[in-house]
Amino acid sequence: MRRTAVVLAAATLVLTGCSDEPAEVTDDDVARIEQSLEQGSELAWELTQAETRVAATCMQDQGFTVHDRNLMHGMMVPNRFEGFDSPYARIPTVEQAGKFGFGYWVSATETDAALAMREDLDFLGFAGTEAGWDDPAEYEEYQEWSALGEEYQRAWLDAFHGPERAAYLEERNSGGGNEAADEPPFGGCELEAIEIVYGEPVHHEREWGSFWARPDLESPLTWVGDGELYKELSVRYIDQEQAFLDCVEDRGHGQWHFDDLGYLPVPWYVGQFYEGAASVEGVEVPPLSDAAEDADDPVAYEFAMALNFAECAESAGLREDAEETWARMYVEQMIDRESEVYAWEQQIQDYLANAQDHLAGG
Repeated sequence: MRRTAVVLAAATLVLTGCSDEPAEVTDDDVARIEQSLEQGSELAWELTQAETRVAATCMQDQGFTVHDRNLMHGMMVPNRFEGFDSPYARIPTVEQAGKFGFGYWVSATETDAALAMREDLDFLGFAGTEAGWDDPAEYEEYQEWSALGEEYQRAWLDAFHGPERAAYLEERNSGGGNEAADEPPFGGCELEAIEIVYGEPVHHEREWGSFWARPDLESPLTWVGDGELYKELSVRYIDQEQAFLDCVEDRGHGQWHFDDLGYLPVPWYVGQFYEGAASVEGVEVPPLSDAAEDADDPVAYEFAMALNFAECAESAGLREDAEETWARMYVEQMIDRESEVYAWEQQIQDYLANAQDHLAGG
């Protein structure tokens, strides 16, 4: 961990009364809530890994040494938060564009430079929030688990989920199950791990049936709609946005538009430079420019395009106080619930302590 969690009793809770007007926030308010969200995000990822280790210990006691670790944490990966980044922050700076381009070549090619960049700490910091939390070893072990064959996998699933739930999930995943039904409870090592870490699973009832789940650890960031905030941000930066888009077009990259969340479809556009790119169907992506179509070196073109976008953002003024403005807008929406932010962080810390105590033999 790079940071330690704050102690609730020591936290200064700033609560304001309900009002139609956004609460006034200070730089200290922004820094305090941002730090709590960062720490909670890191703790949530640590919890995901710790729950996986608890489940793996149970499975190993039953003779299973190779695992589908994605199932061991319920296929739930927490949001990665490393600060209040506005939608404009997805456009690289001039320095970043010169070092990394847009960064897509790193995963799209297998050159020595790409392989080395995957281990570069500066690049990992640049791409971290977009990439999210990830453990490459999890996928590598999954490939090994898949190669062990159906008999091992079926026995593993029965031991992990419990036979009744494993049969139900197999039928549902094959398309033969009835979605409007009562889901069997957790069993096997999955239930044991949940009880160790969370105390007990949660039972939800709906009109169409019922299901079981781990406790909800949804990030407080979900309380705020990025789309609503971006509408406000774009009003303030409408001239800068238009200057940026005009600049991009003048440099030969066609007509671009920010979407309802303030994002540009750069991943889909640049992805077309490389083989095996994801389909752009259903995404409004500008047609490839002639230069992009004719580029002999897609990596070099990605770097040139990234530099153009970066220079346009800088000259248009999209860098001017946008990050500070975005952070303040976010915190204005959260300050009335600051105590809940700290409670969320503390709850994750408590669950993590349960897992760590068990793994330590407590």
